[in-house]
Amino acid sequence: MRFLRFVAPLVGIALLACASRESMGTRSVAILGAGVVNDPANKSLRFDLLKFGLESFCREMLSGGVPLRMSDEEPTLGRFYATACNSQFIDEEQRKSFVVQFSGEGFATSQQGGRLGFSTTGLVEYAPDFLMHEDSLYVYFRPRVVDATGFETKMIESSLAKAALGALGVSPDAFGRRVVEAQLRRGFTVLRHDASGETEFGMGLIPLGQRPYRPFTVQSEDKRTLVNERTEVHVGQQDFVGPLTVEDDDQALYLTIALDGAAVVDALLVGEAAGRTMIRSYIHAEGPTVPPTPALLDEPVPKHGVWKRYVLVTPGRYYLVLDNSAAAGRSAPPPNGGSARVDVLALLGDRP
Repeated sequence: MRFLRFVAPLVGIALLACASRESMGTRSVAILGAGVVNDPANKSLRFDLLKFGLESFCREMLSGGVPLRMSDEEPTLGRFYATACNSQFIDEEQRKSFVVQFSGEGFATSQQGGRLGFSTTGLVEYAPDFLMHEDSLYVYFRPRVVDATGFETKMIESSLAKAALGALGVSPDAFGRRVVEAQLRRGFTVLRHDASGETEFGMGLIPLGQRPYRPFTVQSEDKRTLVNERTEVHVGQQDFVGPLTVEDDDQALYLTIALDGAAVVDALLVGEAAGRTMIRSYIHAEGPTVPPTPALLDEPVPKHGVWKRYVLVTPGRYYLVLDNSAAAGRSAPPPNGGSARVDVLALLGDRP
């Protein structure tokens, strides 16, 4: 039952969780401009915000692993990897909606229940609602229709979880379908800030006056934020942050990690091909995975303090693998070791 209570809020679809990708905010300034937002009836601004959401949503969803979490303040407990995404805006007098169709696969983990691998498809229609708070405009995308949601369990790692589901007479697929539909109904939020013209996405309906949670405050003006999130890696488990895209030969990846809980966690940087191979195995097979090629970075990150590294790499896409197992990396946790709560910041900047 503890496993079921954990999985229920977690294996919801990742399109809600694509909320917290920092890169969206930086691109939005160029798309929308700074502008004045003190008039929520500004039809041009409203259309630009809807158009921005339409153009950005699937691009962000398809760009990499979207974190799954129970709330914005909670650590990431799984990832969703979209394989297809289509969106459209219905612009009718009595019906203005944002419709998304998606498919993909992912995983979710718990301390008691191990890991669940799954695939899912679905369609959801959101209706926008514009509200002002001081100098910020909040665009709430409230669910109007949730339909044709599918869910297929690929792997249940824990024998205890398998036995619990069987004893309760619960089909993992039927259970997952209900969970996905429940999570889809949470909606998402677009925030437009007047002072800078910055636009942010947020998971769920963020209360007026609040912003999406970020574990690190970034003050650097010469680096671009790729990832700024909190994740949790249980004993015997891994997480895959990325992909992190390096565009030019004169750029480097700047990584910052703060660890709590476990005494140590391993940080490995691998190329895109190796990362995708590891992720697919992680979704479909029990146990942690091993990099198929040598990692570009392989270091233990100790508890407490802030670990910082920069990595010189060629242009391409990379995954940061966080390992709390004996399968990869240089350290091995004790069998009764604690979960690793990891704050991760990845910046892209010029080489030092």
